[in-house]
Amino acid sequence: METTQLREELRRISDEILKPGDFHDQLAPAITDYVALLSKIVKINNDDELNRKHVQSEMGQAIGTFWAAQCVREVLRTQRFVRSLYLAIKEKLNQKSGPVRVMYAGTGPFAALALPVMMHFSPAEVQFTLLEINEQTYNLLHEVLDAFDLNPFVSKCEIADATVYQVDNSNIDIVISETMNRALIKEPQVAIMLNFARQLPLDTIFIPEEINVGLSTQHKSGTEPKLIKHLMEFNTSLRQKLVDDTIGFNWEFDEVIVESDIEKGEQFYLSTEIKVYKDNFLGFNDCSLNILERIKTDKLDPKKLKFRYVLKETPGFIVY
Repeated sequence: METTQLREELRRISDEILKPGDFHDQLAPAITDYVALLSKIVKINNDDELNRKHVQSEMGQAIGTFWAAQCVREVLRTQRFVRSLYLAIKEKLNQKSGPVRVMYAGTGPFAALALPVMMHFSPAEVQFTLLEINEQTYNLLHEVLDAFDLNPFVSKCEIADATVYQVDNSNIDIVISETMNRALIKEPQVAIMLNFARQLPLDTIFIPEEINVGLSTQHKSGTEPKLIKHLMEFNTSLRQKLVDDTIGFNWEFDEVIVESDIEKGEQFYLSTEIKVYKDNFLGFNDCSLNILERIKTDKLDPKKLKFRYVLKETPGFIVY
């Protein structure tokens, strides 16, 4: 396909993704078409071990090229993040003359959250800094940008570990990163957001806006979990508190004590709810980010549990 055809198809898909409402008849087909369009440009060999290999960052694992490419297939996840980015850019354009500057950390091979948005703005209105830690993924990203002729939207594109990346200046208006797993385990989402929060002004918009991880039980598989207690509400206020209290990158989270009347043998889970931005939410089973994470408490007294989130090579909650 010629560049003009590619962009026309991307624009059509973008229009469907950005339609208001939680769901409509053309949303899932549009995401399917988006995956097909990207697959025409970039061929990712599923059997190539290099494409499946994860990259270890300072504080979390960056998923391999193949796995990163799969994320765009999740309908509500892609819709809510793309729409949130679009709304945030519109909001910033109302506050300043362009360009709005967006830091997109962990782009994957497609920068899939940015491409549809670029169809609705000009390079004079929005400029992106694109960061990707995986060299294999980074190389594919350039193929995608070239194919759609979207390089005018990109002020900088680097291979970098976003958990420790130092910004050149603090004129970033929006930070978007979707480098997360359910219950904020394994991947570097929290570390990335904290790293940029310590360097950027308070009025910088962070997407997702808030990630809530709670301790829950579930009485029957597939049913809505019952929340026992919030373990962490990762939002502006918590980010700022950690930034104010931390020297360097030694992020330390408060211990959370959970006292309950749960009987021994009851299964506990970590549940995840995401406020992506404004009215764009992802809740139980909306996508893989909201799947329950089972935790082992067999050898502990369930009536009094302690939790703490830790940031290290494998981030996540420890329970004791």
